[in-house]
Amino acid sequence: MADDTRIGRNAAPRAQLAIVTCYAAMFMLGFTISLLGPSLPGIAQRTGITLPQAGLLFTLFSAGSIAATILLARYNDRPARRWTFLAGALLMAVGLWGVAASNTFLLTGIAVALTGLAMSTEGTVPNAIFVDHFGAGAGRALNKLHVSVGVGSFVGPLVFAAALRLGGDYTIAYRVGAALMVLVALMWVAALPPPPVRAAPDGQGARRFNPLTVTPLLVMFALAMLYTGTEQVLAGWLFTYSRAAMEQVATTASLATSLFWGAMLLGRISAVALLGRIGNMRLVQAGLALAALGVLLILAGQLAPPAFWAGVLLVGLGFGPIFPTSLAYASQLEPSHSGAVGSFFVASGSVGAMILPLTAGSLIPAIGVAGSIALALFPIAIMLALASAARRAATSRLTEH
Repeated sequence: MADDTRIGRNAAPRAQLAIVTCYAAMFMLGFTISLLGPSLPGIAQRTGITLPQAGLLFTLFSAGSIAATILLARYNDRPARRWTFLAGALLMAVGLWGVAASNTFLLTGIAVALTGLAMSTEGTVPNAIFVDHFGAGAGRALNKLHVSVGVGSFVGPLVFAAALRLGGDYTIAYRVGAALMVLVALMWVAALPPPPVRAAPDGQGARRFNPLTVTPLLVMFALAMLYTGTEQVLAGWLFTYSRAAMEQVATTASLATSLFWGAMLLGRISAVALLGRIGNMRLVQAGLALAALGVLLILAGQLAPPAFWAGVLLVGLGFGPIFPTSLAYASQLEPSHSGAVGSFFVASGSVGAMILPLTAGSLIPAIGVAGSIALALFPIAIMLALASAARRAATSRLTEH
């Protein structure tokens, strides 16, 4: 299998730039995702809607991501992915700027949906490139790649908080994001990304592949759906929980969001070392157990504030490795179609991100923000069962072969 030297030290400068751009794109993915939750109160105030109604933006964001999979998933295992990435980067810049410039919920919703579509497009190509090149080592490679997501997710709320301290609002952070996405697009134009390793030429009778017909993949897609939805519930409503239940000021609540994403970054860094000692699904199970404990501590923070910060830290550490490690496992089930599998995996996550945060937001008037946070324990329990099923399936396949 290939290792870091294949696309690192011995690669041509333009190929090296392509890999650097993949990291930059994933940084922007994290940066963008981390802005939506803290900006919801500002968007609601600016557009004249209630905060629970603003939760619909999570659904629109995810709908855009699903649309990208329907339209472009088949290109992620083909040379054309170079151009879909570039189109996604430019469209994402337009979407972020559109969020900052919009004064109505309709225009903001359109801009958010475009951002979701673009982010899925330019976010899945780096995953496919790394799975192609690292093969059996994709778990560690993707955790390294997704460290960039964690860095971006940590920086996003800091930029948001800095904008507030300077007397501005959420629009400054979105404009910064738009400018950075233009830079990513320019880097990609100058780069020479590696072609798909296993790409089948168009029109030459390549086997048509439908990931939805492969049962083990369906288990992983269900896990992706629940994980991403739960992550968005916690990341998206943590700011509101900090303000309402913990009575924190806006800048302190933003720091809680940054701690969450920063802890996810640390979780992914730790996973790079741990995956050499334990299996993919065992690490996912451990992460989920740690996250469940963290949610309980977040809720306990209403009585003992230090528990809140400890809980945010534990949830981030536990959640950090789950997405890239599960994605690597799913891609290895069908290595010749890793791009398509990755696209459906991300789209499955987007389905969860459409449903769970909106559901949590709609329940706030009835059960409060704390109740919505507590509901995250249920999908975590289901994910533990799915991870166990995936481990049993892997053991069964090894026995058969």
